[in-house]
Amino acid sequence: MNHKHHEDLSPDEQEFGIWLNNGIEKGWISDVYCVTHDGGYEYMSEEEVEEWENGGDPCQHVARIMI
Repeated sequence: MNHKHHEDLSPDEQEFGIWLNNGIEKGWISDVYCVTHDGGYEYMSEEEVEEWENGGDPCQHVARIMI
């Protein structure tokens, strides 16, 4: 959602935000985290591994479905 203010979001983006927040509050979805920096190196694509090894910082934001 690219850190837009709520009023700048499309209706679909607003609906996704409602869905995500509801799922987090109910415990159905994890908080969003960075799989690269919080443990997930093995899931990087070859391009991301190359970027990482060359000093880049390829964040992968993840939310896990818990049910």
